[in-house]
Amino acid sequence: MALTTAGVNGSISWIQTKTNTGFSNTIQGLDSISASVSPSLTGATPANVVYAEERTLSASASQTYDLQSLTDFLSQSLVMTRAFAIAISCSDGQVTLQQGTSNPLTWPLSGTAPAMVVPSGGFFVFGQATAQTVSASVKTLKVTAGGSGGTYKIAILGGQ
Repeated sequence: MALTTAGVNGSISWIQTKTNTGFSNTIQGLDSISASVSPSLTGATPANVVYAEERTLSASASQTYDLQSLTDFLSQSLVMTRAFAIAISCSDGQVTLQQGTSNPLTWPLSGTAPAMVVPSGGFFVFGQATAQTVSASVKTLKVTAGGSGGTYKIAILGGQ
């Protein structure tokens, strides 16, 4: 079943206040930075599938995600040929998102041994309107738990 809605949103907002003795506080803000993308759900390269799960890994254990061999919530086989967005949040312990060992997908991390450490209570979101190609030789991402294990949620927006 194809997606009917898909989007990726991210923002950080802040206010800064300085106390001034004998005078009103100096306030700067509310300021923010935000971005959102809404990949096309139609056309030649639509964003039409999503994979999501919650998982607990024991200390130093890992889980490899092969984007060409996943099963969605509807028990449908997903063979992604493109990726638009990924989100990962950690609710307990610590997890590290990195390229897979075999047939690594460098998106959204590139360079020598890139990794994104997500601590308990933390999250990482990356999205783009133009798809990243996924193929038989470029398709795996890995999540590794820290020394005390980790519980996380992951979602990958892609296309078949």
